[in-house]
Amino acid sequence: MTDADLMNPRENFTPQLIIGLAVMAAGLLMTLDVAGLIHARDYLRYWPVVLIVIGALNLTSMGGRQSSTGIVQMAIGVWLLLISTRVVPRQALLLFWPMVVMFAGAMLVLHTVRRGNERVDVRETVNMTGILGGSNRQSNANPFRGGELVGVMGGGRIDLRQAVIPPGGQATLDVLCVMGGYEIVVPDTWRVDDRTTAFMGGNGNETRPRADANAVLVLRGFMLMGGCAVKN
Repeated sequence: MTDADLMNPRENFTPQLIIGLAVMAAGLLMTLDVAGLIHARDYLRYWPVVLIVIGALNLTSMGGRQSSTGIVQMAIGVWLLLISTRVVPRQALLLFWPMVVMFAGAMLVLHTVRRGNERVDVRETVNMTGILGGSNRQSNANPFRGGELVGVMGGGRIDLRQAVIPPGGQATLDVLCVMGGYEIVVPDTWRVDDRTTAFMGGNGNETRPRADANAVLVLRGFMLMGGCAVKN
């Protein structure tokens, strides 16, 4: 641990630390249960609190970039806690996947409406839809304004290395991945700002932008058991 880590303890308070502490606590409770001192299940039913804490951490971290993910995690954690403590009937658990599917559909509608309100030249955008399949595409748009990627049990690869975002400018890609995903290749003159919401999925940002990179590619959308790999 460096002096910088000691001066900024909040940076060490990560989801990995929370999960590690939760696993240690669960092991201690089970040990005490074997020793006949407590009934571990009386305490283990509060496990959704871990998800709530992780959501709260994401809600307040990274300048709000993961706020939407944090809100979703906290909402799911509260719902599961109400079920595990029997405040809500256990039958409510059967509503989980129907609600997830409804949320994914609502996000798709939201993206379509939001994109429809943004008037841009189609030659300056890229739009791909992969349903039970996929495709590869390359864009050399100048300027590049963004676009929309939809992958439902499918996806593809989009090469943006020849596209141009004006210096100091920003382009937005709306992404919806449900059990699918995309590989997005960008030049090293772009920085990637990931603002997506993920549930049982997520994005992997493997880019290494140059020190003087001042163009920004914003990713926004929803990932359900899927995601994107962004690389140079």
